[in-house]
Amino acid sequence: MSRATERAAGIVERVAEFVSIRSVSGEEERLAGRIAEICEEAGIAATRRGRNVLASRGVGSPCLMLNSHLDTVPAVDGWTADPWTPRLEGGRLIGLGANDAKASVAAMLEAFLTSPLPPAGSLLFAATCDEETGGAGMEKLVSEISFDAAIVGEPNDFAVAIAQKGLVKLRLVARGRSGHAARPHQADNAIARAAKDVQAIESLTFPVEDPHLGRPTAAVTLIEGGVKSNVIPDRCEMTVDARTIPDFDNDAMLAAIRRAVSSDVEVLSSRFKPVKGDPQSRIARAALSAVPGRDVTGFRSVSDLAHLAGRPAIVFGPGSPWQSHRADESIAFEALAAAPEIYRRTIAAYFS
Repeated sequence: MSRATERAAGIVERVAEFVSIRSVSGEEERLAGRIAEICEEAGIAATRRGRNVLASRGVGSPCLMLNSHLDTVPAVDGWTADPWTPRLEGGRLIGLGANDAKASVAAMLEAFLTSPLPPAGSLLFAATCDEETGGAGMEKLVSEISFDAAIVGEPNDFAVAIAQKGLVKLRLVARGRSGHAARPHQADNAIARAAKDVQAIESLTFPVEDPHLGRPTAAVTLIEGGVKSNVIPDRCEMTVDARTIPDFDNDAMLAAIRRAVSSDVEVLSSRFKPVKGDPQSRIARAALSAVPGRDVTGFRSVSDLAHLAGRPAIVFGPGSPWQSHRADESIAFEALAAAPEIYRRTIAAYFS
């Protein structure tokens, strides 16, 4: 077996091992412990901070952080086998988190452990918790660590994403007046009011477009109203998912929705702000050199990039965004085999 074949088999095996360790948000403790153990077996001290694990190599500045998240979403309906028992089928590894984002964690870990380093410069490996929910992961940790640039590992087929959309989640409450369904004219139907607001949100147009992220979006994703078939409801709730861009940020989105609807508007979450990156940053140029023929782009979902306080960073990892958060989530062996070397080439270019 060639060295390259051995490495390919090794990364598949490593991701399969990580998949087999359940790490739904809040349950990352055991996987963090296993990663710390792997670092220590390689002679590198690892530090545990809650359900996060940190390790470093090298000396001084610049410091490049390799970050991805340990947690997964819960298993959705539709899995054809146990989500935490990895399966190898049709050239793919199937299992919860295989794509999002244990492939990135494993490939970054291998690159961290094996990359040559210059006399001056260091690597920080940060495998963190709570990315899917928010809490005690990078969002909290970033103020306690020091680094000059970062790669955030997420499944985007190694697109060099310098920018990221923001996220606003809202609860809208339409209020009416209850009454008997046989006499609807004597009541005020909150569902009918909500329907008008759904249409208002669907009709929103946004005047700005980002070259890497496209236009902002807003959609009603949940709706709940009514208490009984023969009662006109006096209340109907809607949940709105809105994605923002740097030139039409979370505050602008909130103002636009408030103007468009008659419902009461409550902000459920606005912690993910849009990120506008620099295509000429040292880390972006290093990544571009590792995947020739590509240009910079944006990440249209959200990730821990939002929490990195404006420092130069990219979203850059193996796997497809279309495989995330779905039943029978999977990643191709080919993508896994290539991932550690892409990270190694990026690290080498960053320090050159």
